[in-house]
Amino acid sequence: MTSLIPGSDAARALFPITAHTAFLNHASASPLSTRVFQAMHGWLEWWQQHGGRDDFPAPLAEYRATLARVIGATPEEIAIIPNTSEGLLLVAQGFPWQPGDALLTTEGEFTANVYPWNPLRERGVEIIRLPARDHRLPLEDVEAAFRTHPNIRLLALSFVQFATGARNDLAALGALCRQYDVRFCVDAIQGAGALPIDVREMGIDFLSAAGPKWLMGPIGAGIFFVRRELLEQLRSGHHGWISTTEVLDFFRYDAPLVDTAARFEAGTLPWPSLIGFVASVETLLEVGIPNIERHVLGLGDVLIAGLLAKGYTIATPLGPGERSGIVSFSDPRRPAAEVAAHLDAQKITVSARGPFVRVSPHFYNNREDIERVLAAL
Repeated sequence: MTSLIPGSDAARALFPITAHTAFLNHASASPLSTRVFQAMHGWLEWWQQHGGRDDFPAPLAEYRATLARVIGATPEEIAIIPNTSEGLLLVAQGFPWQPGDALLTTEGEFTANVYPWNPLRERGVEIIRLPARDHRLPLEDVEAAFRTHPNIRLLALSFVQFATGARNDLAALGALCRQYDVRFCVDAIQGAGALPIDVREMGIDFLSAAGPKWLMGPIGAGIFFVRRELLEQLRSGHHGWISTTEVLDFFRYDAPLVDTAARFEAGTLPWPSLIGFVASVETLLEVGIPNIERHVLGLGDVLIAGLLAKGYTIATPLGPGERSGIVSFSDPRRPAAEVAAHLDAQKITVSARGPFVRVSPHFYNNREDIERVLAAL
């Protein structure tokens, strides 16, 4: 049994920030654990003493295998990317669009899942945005769009909506996409690391997620997944010297691309960030993603009950399976930014997103952190 029980002293000891702050802002960017810091520091010390060498230790196959486990993929379906936008751009630019095709997405997406798609209009691709209903995306609305617009080729959605924490039913959406022969692309940054993902069971074709939020890694490293069967269909042109089968043959200019998602790793990787990212994912896997989900949802239960008792309005959908690690609420008496600043002054870190105060605990937070929020309000 893991020694890292969510909310335990051992879990909290990994995060020095707990000594002075109730940090509840993982939907923005996580603080680094001691394990991540030590892994990155160890690599930098090695580089300081050795510099670039032909025998530079680069266990990329091992790293990809670790990263693949967090979403139920195979290592061959994983590319290491610097941020979520990079993966979405690979799909937007590389998918075999034809004039008259359509992309389906929703209102309320974070802009990282908006701007990569906008240039498709210049290629004759229609962009259809479904409005949310009470901060939800009903499955029947997606199916109605598929029926009304048979030219839809791809559905691009966030696993979790960044402002409200509304959680989309990826398995149901994936099944619907299969029924209507539509490809499924998921921005998973607000769910991966805190909520279970299985790309096979959920019918996901493409997925992108950077490390700094719920995956708790440093800035500069993330994962891109492409279903193996679709690898050859994705022709983004985003290839470079390490995308080939002959990386160390510097005088060969016609080497074929590797037949894995690693072909989308075009150049030198951000090694310090990657080392830290892998160390973070290893920790999350040790704790267990289902254990993390139960813990953050349980903390959310406490927070929601307390907020309702104090007269706050909950924006996060509360139905079965609709919640994530994010709880968003509004104060009828003052703006969200003012509430967030008030909490920050008391060493409680949350964020304001539009009209909502957003609280997002992770596995090392405990009930005391939540009670501090409620007491401060």
